[in-house]
Amino acid sequence: MNVHRDVFVSYRRLDDVPPPETQDRRRGFVSYLLRQLRWELGQLGVPDANLWQDCVDIEVGDVFTEEIRKALDKAELYVAILSRNYVTSGWCTEELSTMEKRIAKLDAEARQRRIFRVDKHSVPDHEVPIQLRSIQAVKFYREDDEQGVNEYYWRGKVRRKRDYENAVHDLAKAICKRLNELGIDLRPQVPSALGLNAFVPRLDNGRVVFVAKPARDMDESYQSLVRELHGRGFRITPDPEKELSGLGEDVRSAIVSAVAEAEASIHLLGERTGGRPCGLNMDLVPMQLAAAADEAKRKPGFLRMIWAPAVLPPESSHEAAVTPRDPLSVGERFGEQLPTDEIVGDTATRFYEFVVQRLERRGRKQ
Repeated sequence: MNVHRDVFVSYRRLDDVPPPETQDRRRGFVSYLLRQLRWELGQLGVPDANLWQDCVDIEVGDVFTEEIRKALDKAELYVAILSRNYVTSGWCTEELSTMEKRIAKLDAEARQRRIFRVDKHSVPDHEVPIQLRSIQAVKFYREDDEQGVNEYYWRGKVRRKRDYENAVHDLAKAICKRLNELGIDLRPQVPSALGLNAFVPRLDNGRVVFVAKPARDMDESYQSLVRELHGRGFRITPDPEKELSGLGEDVRSAIVSAVAEAEASIHLLGERTGGRPCGLNMDLVPMQLAAAADEAKRKPGFLRMIWAPAVLPPESSHEAAVTPRDPLSVGERFGEQLPTDEIVGDTATRFYEFVVQRLERRGRKQ
């Protein structure tokens, strides 16, 4: 059985709205919690768990329900962030029901403890969805007769630091324990011999190329290019095996670090922009182009190679695929153009040949 480290996070968007005195999305309850949870999981030996949340992975043009269904089908665990907003959301109810139906097909032992409950604040028992009532909650509030309900996180700030940190740690431990029980190897993931993007270069030529993570409409072309470059001994950064979306708002710094390792960058431009990671102000595809542009300005000789096909590949399944595009105009739509850019509008095969020839020529000059 294929197992993953994907954890589906179900929440109401209203519970991640930052207070009006700040526009920093990172200060929303959900975004801040997931940032802390990723750190805790890393300390417990699961640095590459993917906490899937819709604002990270869904982009304009996607069929929302289909993307969520795919994420739920892939997720091993489900975290419901319970609140008064959550229980009145038809969408959250649908996510919970979908996950329940999925795990209902498993045997009793495999079905246990797949769903976790995080209580943002107190919700009357009769309002809690039936599927969550019997699940022990990790509470992010304290309730007593004298002070009433005292939330650990309020208006973008942690008010009860020790209680908050203990709650995050308890949640991380519970997730880690369940992944272990499911037989999921928690050691850092390494390339597998069977994975499409997973094999390592047969010959390590000591050179590093940044291949930007594309939007979904260019994913097959991306995988083919990665195989081609791996087979010629290049190391690809960022790691093709890892999803940038799992990094939350740390995506930008990860991209900058990855670009800094490389001698050149490669970008595949379809029609989509890759979705916007939570807390950031730019979609994923133009964000990587911008980071590579900054590197080219900083480091003489750094080259951006851009594929903006005049005719979109069949994988894109985009209505505009029948209308030829102007590669230069496509590049301008995605971000700043540099005089040194190499922009190709030919077929995928011709672009791969161009990339290989260009890199080989650079190698001979070094």
